[in-house]
Amino acid sequence: MKRKLFTRQTWLLLFGFLLYLSPAWSKQLQTPAQIVAGTVFDEQGNPLIGATVLEVGTTNGALTDAKGAFRLSVKDDQAVLKISYLDYETQEVPVGNNATLNIKMKLGGLNLDEVVVIGYGSQRKGDLTGAISSAPLGNFTEAPNTNILQSLSGSTPGINIGQVTGAGEEPSIRIRGQSSLNGSQNPLIILDGVYYRGRLTDLNPKDIQSVNVLKDPSSKAIYGAQAANGVVIVTTKSGKSASKPVISYSTYLANQTPAIRLTPKGRDEYLKSVRDVDWKNGYLGPDYLQENPNWTIANNTALFPPLLAGFANGTNYNWYDDITSPGYITDHQLSVRGRSDNTSYFVSGGYTDQKGWMLNDTYKRVTSRINLDIDVTDWLTLGTNTFGSFSDYSGQSPSLPQIQQMSPLASPRNANGDFIINPLGDFVVNPYLNSEADDRDLRNNLSGIFYANVKIPFIKGLNYRLNFSNNYRWDAYSNSNPYGAGLSGSAIKSNSATYDLLLDNIVSYDRQLNENHRIGATFLYGFNKIRYDQTTARGSNFSNLTLGYNNLGQAIIPVIGSAAWSENYLYQMGRINYDFKGRYLLTATVRRDGFSGFAQNNKFGVFPSLGAGWVISEEGFLREFKAINFLKLRASYGLNGNLTNRYSSLARVSSLPASQYVFEDGGTTVNGQQLASLANPNLSWERTAGINVGLDFAALNNRVSGSLDFYQSRTTDLLWNYILPQITGFSSITSNVGEISNRGVELQLDVNPIKSAKFSWDLSFNLAANDNRVVSLLGLDKNGDGKEDDLIANRLFIDESIGTIYDYVVEGIWQISDEGNIPTGWFPGQYKLQDLNEDAKITAESDRRILGRTEPAYQFGVQNTLNYGDFTLKIFVRSIQGGKNGYLGINDPFAGSDYGSIGNAQSRNWFSQVDYWSPSNPNATYRLPGPGASIGGQRYFDRSFVRLQDISLSYQLSDVITRRVGIRSLKLFVSGKNLLTFTNWEGWDPETGQGLGVTANRSLPVMKGYTVGLDISL
Repeated sequence: MKRKLFTRQTWLLLFGFLLYLSPAWSKQLQTPAQIVAGTVFDEQGNPLIGATVLEVGTTNGALTDAKGAFRLSVKDDQAVLKISYLDYETQEVPVGNNATLNIKMKLGGLNLDEVVVIGYGSQRKGDLTGAISSAPLGNFTEAPNTNILQSLSGSTPGINIGQVTGAGEEPSIRIRGQSSLNGSQNPLIILDGVYYRGRLTDLNPKDIQSVNVLKDPSSKAIYGAQAANGVVIVTTKSGKSASKPVISYSTYLANQTPAIRLTPKGRDEYLKSVRDVDWKNGYLGPDYLQENPNWTIANNTALFPPLLAGFANGTNYNWYDDITSPGYITDHQLSVRGRSDNTSYFVSGGYTDQKGWMLNDTYKRVTSRINLDIDVTDWLTLGTNTFGSFSDYSGQSPSLPQIQQMSPLASPRNANGDFIINPLGDFVVNPYLNSEADDRDLRNNLSGIFYANVKIPFIKGLNYRLNFSNNYRWDAYSNSNPYGAGLSGSAIKSNSATYDLLLDNIVSYDRQLNENHRIGATFLYGFNKIRYDQTTARGSNFSNLTLGYNNLGQAIIPVIGSAAWSENYLYQMGRINYDFKGRYLLTATVRRDGFSGFAQNNKFGVFPSLGAGWVISEEGFLREFKAINFLKLRASYGLNGNLTNRYSSLARVSSLPASQYVFEDGGTTVNGQQLASLANPNLSWERTAGINVGLDFAALNNRVSGSLDFYQSRTTDLLWNYILPQITGFSSITSNVGEISNRGVELQLDVNPIKSAKFSWDLSFNLAANDNRVVSLLGLDKNGDGKEDDLIANRLFIDESIGTIYDYVVEGIWQISDEGNIPTGWFPGQYKLQDLNEDAKITAESDRRILGRTEPAYQFGVQNTLNYGDFTLKIFVRSIQGGKNGYLGINDPFAGSDYGSIGNAQSRNWFSQVDYWSPSNPNATYRLPGPGASIGGQRYFDRSFVRLQDISLSYQLSDVITRRVGIRSLKLFVSGKNLLTFTNWEGWDPETGQGLGVTANRSLPVMKGYTVGLDISL
């Protein structure tokens, strides 16, 4: 007989026992003691969708809905809620007796849950294994920046953004030093997940949500052959962070004047310099300090008749007055964003009008954007990011270097009001003639990114995304000038267009396997095609230019031309991310790139990378240190590429007038062709391999946080135009030679010294130093000394920086008292060069040495943000320092123009700030213009500076007031740009290297100014 496991009596006893235990069970199983609800919103009062609300010490949490609201059951009134959201400070809020909470989030602070765009996907900030910097765009919302890169200038370590001096100008950008000799130095730009090859100035800064920069070889390797110079990932705004429609309008007005003001000499100063240049005749005595009464402007100078006439009639014309005036920027931005149950949208329009300090330096931009996301089903999302930008750069400015040289004794116009062609009476043309051109310069950009995002059913974590991008850029340039082509009249009309097509297929998988293991994978297959076309027609020698460039057929000498090119890319990529217990992190990537511009034998390249991270703060031995909130060690290795020119490996042909020939007598002229370059079927792309070791940290309740990175990279197979013997018939061939190294350190430190209900102070400091070295060049040792030869003619030296300065040593200026000891070929007032080998001769072979370098030793930025009530004060200071013999630049006031004779030097003008030599000023900084020495020499000066780059004061209306008047937010602000620059450099600006001369690398000075503005949301 089978025995029953439980009898009736047994069941009764068990039921009674459960009843006995029921009070204890019910106490544990009952509904939590308190339900708390609330709303999470940003500083402007907008609800934040998807913010994480977590009960501290539990896994109990919720996400805010489309209205920023949440509802959560908590244990009791002692519970504490932890609220976190992208780009905002994480907050901990006690529940207490509050049934409803309104939580206002503040930008900034360490948020390890922040999602960072890393290329073909995103990742938690706490899980990163590479060096990826997020630009602090919020610190510069009140600055009059027409280009988003200006907000990165000095604020992000390892990234050097050039100064903007002209209206609508595109700043230069360089990441972690120079890694090429002849190749491109520009980083790769990614816009909303796809390649962007247009102008960043075309992007409206108000449309940008975030900018992330991939700096280390591991994170860059995901973009393979195009990533050696770094990657800048730009993400535009969407409507996902709003529920009801939010209408925002912003505007500002900024004035612009030179940050440092220089002025040419007026009449009296100029006349003194005329005598100083001819000091041997203009002065008397053994020291030439007494003016010679017999020396007069009319009888003892080489001035041309127009200047003599100007002296006689008292002319004192200030050329700067008519060509310069305070500039301005006006900006208007309007946007609407919102989200319904299944659709989010961001629509914006903008207008920017900039008038520069120089005559005709103008820029106007009209932008529009539509970003849409539609959740068609639970598993399918369709979206588009589109924008249009229409820029007008029309107008041709006079030449500032020429204006600087013009004598105050000369006038630009005659008595009839007509322009004088040569005001000085020599070959120098009136600089105003350029500004008389009818100039039209239109640059347009249309872009459409369309995507589909599919969550694969039945396979949790598997996702497919399709990106399709079209970018069409077209420029229209026209110019006509009656003074062009040697005063015969000239006109030109040029139209060009670039079409950029891209298709990416992205498969990703992200899954938490269990409490210990998380794995992610991304696979990519895509292609990119670019087509360019240009047509140009020009003419000269016009009998009538009434119709300007609209009737080129009237030109007696017409010229037509056209150009076109195309290039194609094909690529595949795979990436694996692994996370063990949130403690050990691994990222492995491999990419394969094919490029039509690669040589025949090198059509494809493979670029691997590996990154690892160790979250030390998760280890048991560190948990006892309560002061340390987060500590992670990172290390990575990767290989990146830099593309060759699309046709540099091919044998190219040209058709020049020298190749024209005629068949027989009276035959027609036929255009011939000849080889212009040699083919190199083995030409490869430049390869940059490197390592990065970094440390991320946070301490003292996240009041102190930051990162420290050390890196080293080597670029091999440098693109170089190798010089060929003339007997070959070619001057050079593009080859792969040599090696360059870059190493450096970067520090980002964020501190919150004061944090209270009424007042807070946030301090951010970043520091970057880069050491650039030439490791190898051509591998030649012609002198047999066992060391590789330098390329002195190219200023390239083994184990020295690319920017090495190799020149004569200027040890002073020859004085009148030195006569008798001055070598032949030199005169008083000229630079005294050091005889390094003491052979009583100055020669290029023996008396030049390395003086320093153009690269800086380090640079830093300091951001202070102080909040008191509804007021916010932001102060940003930027500095670049040269250290010992670093960051040097030439400062020659008399270079680039013909000052080589007494007559020409007397006719030309220069800045009154130039401390030039004369008998009465023997300890001057600069030589006296005039006849040149046999070997001139140059003076180099330190360009180090500290600049108050941005300062702003804003007032945010309190929530109480905005609710009463029915608006979401209102902010008023004033700001200043480049207000103070502390430097020993003499000239327009140390950062641009523009000194007191006329051949500086930029023609316009850096601008400073004040801004007033308004931001309002409804």
